[in-house]
Amino acid sequence: NWGILLTSAPLFIDKVRLLREYLAPSAGTYDNTSLRRRLMTFVIGTDTMVRIINPKYYDNNVDKMLKAVREMGDLGAHFVVGGRLEQSKNNDKSSEKIFVTGKEELVDLPEDVRDMFTIIKEEDFRIDISSSEIRARTNHQM
Repeated sequence: NWGILLTSAPLFIDKVRLLREYLAPSAGTYDNTSLRRRLMTFVIGTDTMVRIINPKYYDNNVDKMLKAVREMGDLGAHFVVGGRLEQSKNNDKSSEKIFVTGKEELVDLPEDVRDMFTIIKEEDFRIDISSSEIRARTNHQM
């Protein structure tokens, strides 16, 4: 069984706390690596993942960020992360687009936090379109 829930909660820790209230006690599956129960999976992009693990959103405090992310895991949250093309600026003012998965941003985090994120490999899924392009196309068709 699965469902889709929408919320306007500003931070992911707020979303997780709110959505947890609506889940059945018997919901979810166990994560074999950490023995955490997965109750909700968020499909997010690399930019969102970077914001989730950015201490800036936790009073610029790494310990507060880790505590909040671990609380999300304890409440059953897991994240599937899709990559995107990023414009790279070179010194010679030329630009090259590179595919960014977010894996690099997870390297220095503790293993239990890294395990909360499943990175989709570029060879498994890649669509080179931004949400801005999708919105522009949708608005143009209306």
